[in-house]
Order: sequence, then C-alpha cells, then structure tokens
Amino acid sequence: MISLFKVHMPKNVGATIGEVFETGYVGEGVYSSLFERKLSDYIGNNFVSIVNSCTSALTLAYLMCGIKAGDEVITTPMTCTATNQPLLSLGAKIIFADVDPNTGNIDPDDVKRKITSKTKAVVGVHWGGQPFDIQSINEISKEFDISVVEDAAHALGAEYNDILIGNHSDFICFSFQAIKHITTGDGGAICTKSESYKEKIDKMRWFGINRNYKEGNRWEQDIEQHGYKFHMNNINASIGLLQLNYLPEIIRKHRNNGLYYDSNINNRKIKLLKRSEKSKSSFWIYSLLINDNPFQFKKYMYEHGIEVDKVHIRNDYYSIFKPFVKEDLIGLNEFSSKLMNIPVGWWLSDLDRDYIVDTINNY
Repeated sequence: MISLFKVHMPKNVGATIGEVFETGYVGEGVYSSLFERKLSDYIGNNFVSIVNSCTSALTLAYLMCGIKAGDEVITTPMTCTATNQPLLSLGAKIIFADVDPNTGNIDPDDVKRKITSKTKAVVGVHWGGQPFDIQSINEISKEFDISVVEDAAHALGAEYNDILIGNHSDFICFSFQAIKHITTGDGGAICTKSESYKEKIDKMRWFGINRNYKEGNRWEQDIEQHGYKFHMNNINASIGLLQLNYLPEIIRKHRNNGLYYDSNINNRKIKLLKRSEKSKSSFWIYSLLINDNPFQFKKYMYEHGIEVDKVHIRNDYYSIFKPFVKEDLIGLNEFSSKLMNIPVGWWLSDLDRDYIVDTINNY
C-alpha cells in the first residue's frame, strides 16, 4: 500500500534525544531556544514563538486578538476541528464563511458579507498547503479594523507573493504534529509582526511569567495576565532541530510531486484544484474533486494499493458546531462532497508517482 501519510524521522534522532537526557534538562531550555531561532531564520520572521501544539498556537493567537465571550469570529468550516475548538473554549460566536469550491480556501467575498460590529477576527486555513487569498483578506481586515489569523498547519514552506508563509498577517500558526512536513513528536509555532506581541506570547505560553527574568527569582516577578503551560520542551525541540536540516528537501519533493500531478492527471471524472499565480503550495496533501462518487474512487484506489482519504471533515458536521450553522454554504457543499486526497509526500518514488497518475487516469 502506498501510504497517504508517513512520519519523517531522521535516523540519528535517538542519539540526539539521548544527549538531551544526559544533560538532565528535559523541559524548556537550550534546545528550545535554538530550535526557535533556527525556525525563525528559516521563515524569515524574528517574532516566532514555539509551543507544544498548533492548537496552543491558535489559542494564543485568538487571545492576542482580544477575543472574548460573545465576540464574533469569521472562520472556515473546511479544516481540522483544532482550528475552531479553541474559539468554543473562549466563548466566541463562530460565523462560518463559505469556501471557494475550486480551492477549499475561505471565500473573501463571503467574509466581507458577514462582518458586523461584533466581528473580532477572521481565521483562514491554507488548505493542503495552498495559501488562501491573503491579500484580499488582509485588505478587508484593514478596512474593518479586525485581526487576521492564518492557520498554516498545512503550509510550512508555502509562499505567497514570493514570501514564505509566516510573514503576511497578524498571527500565523504552524503545526509540527506527527504527519506534517516535519514533526517534533508534537508541537507548533506562532508568528507575529511585532516584538511586543512576541513578548506577550512568550509569557502566556509559560504561566504568564518571563523565563528570562534577571532581577532575582523568576517566581517573584508579578504575573499581570494569566497564562498556560504551552511551551515546547527540549526533547521535542531537539527533534525539530534535526528536522530543519531536511525541511528544504522535504518541501521540494512535495512540491515537485504536486506539480507533476497538476501536469499529468487527466481524467474527465476528476477535477484538479485551481492554483493561484500569487502563491506556491507546499502540497502537504494533494486534493482531487471526484465528480461522481468519491467513495467509489477511494475503493478503486485501495484495490490498486493506494491509500486515499478525505483527511478533514467539514466542521459544521459536528454537534459541537451545530449552534453556529445558520445557512447552507454552497461552495463548501460542492467542495466537501467531492473531496478526496492522494499521496504526494517525500516518500514517493518516481515509480510510485507514475503508478498513481496512471491509476487515476484509468479510473
């Protein structure tokens, strides 16, 4: 079976983790600081904070937006539930925007239509690693003075207007969960545009305390705002440090495979996603739209030894989000009803890739 996902793990990771154990410092420390700095260098943003999950990163982003109980947040339903569950925890009123049926990404026109005086933020997901229309969303946010959060869990290494994702909006959140481009076992990061936000985030990820406090016992400093235990430890960070060495090649392979599919899949029963000239996808997943019966296509692919799946289910399907379902989302209906994802990752050989294309074209 050709796998839809695989966990990338460098062969020498055991020795590296062993070094961490030998130091005796397995919590946040030197490795965490170094991973954060190296990740910051890769993204090209000085204001990067690593945390223990992308869900934690999103929670901090929402708190930085000032989201409180009763505030409205416009968000996409075409995502992992981790994007929107933190909004429930904050008591926010979720407003689901429609998605572009050609991309799966949030629709700027529908976002603008749904803004009210209670809107606090807009949340978009770069579906499969393909950046959403960041320029339009940010222009809307500026017009109405609201914040923009990019859930970039799929999009490490993706580009928009020739700039890496992690530099465009108010807050950008990444995931290093098991099956992402790189993993730290579990982990995440949040990028912002200012040193003051980074300082606040760094405090909030560790109980509201400045770990670099130099004026005595760090526990004697005043805690002005409550915080969380969201920091990344040295064990996870040491894995991340190793992974960064492989990241450019991983992204290159994903992108080459995705572009190969774009050029070679040709079947009237199947529609490819629309690509924007403004962006370069990181192709975490490769989505197809199956015009007749996606589950029949799934069965066919499995019979030919190729693992495929929908990966994420539209959030408005789940009971926890039902109170926020106010209208039929036409674009979402079309996209989610036809969606199926095929293997696109670093583990594919050229023979695997050719076999996948031939199998799809013969469906």
